Amino acid sequence: MPQFDITIAGELNLDLILYGLPEQLIPERELLAKEMSLTLGASSGIVAHNLAALGSRVGFYSKIGKDAMGDIALQRLSEAGVDVSRVQRASDGTNTGLTVILQHGKWRNILTYLGTIAQLKYEDLDFEYLSSARLWTAIGSSRTRGMRARPRSSAAACLASRPRKGC
Repeated sequence: MPQFDITIAGELNLDLILYGLPEQLIPERELLAKEMSLTLGASSGIVAHNLAALGSRVGFYSKIGKDAMGDIALQRLSEAGVDVSRVQRASDGTNTGLTVILQHGKWRNILTYLGTIAQLKYEDLDFEYLSSARLWTAIGSSRTRGMRARPRSSAAACLASRPRKGC
């Protein structure tokens, strides 16, 4: 029996969302938000969290910084029941990524500091861990190109072929 229902490799960061901002962002002036939220960010982190919260056994593979943002992201995943034993800490001092969302009624500005978001590479992945699930996926974005979902049965073929851009 597989150890996990799904394993996911991908990005992990937090989102800081500011609500109730003025329609115009005037330069060089302090503008006040009416509300804020600090929440789990990154598609892969959110999917892992939500699947675990729904009762799936989820393993997660990512990279974060040695900072409070990384600690918070790990805590949120752990509280949902996600196995975070394969989340790596950046050894070069890079901080965990952060997205700041400035919500203006019907539209928003999205500002992202990549940090460790862009550091997880294909070569970093432990395919033995990833293939210990019924399904494993590497959820990528424009920042983590070439990672695609694969069912467990094709994980061995992926390992054998060791392609340069995903499996």
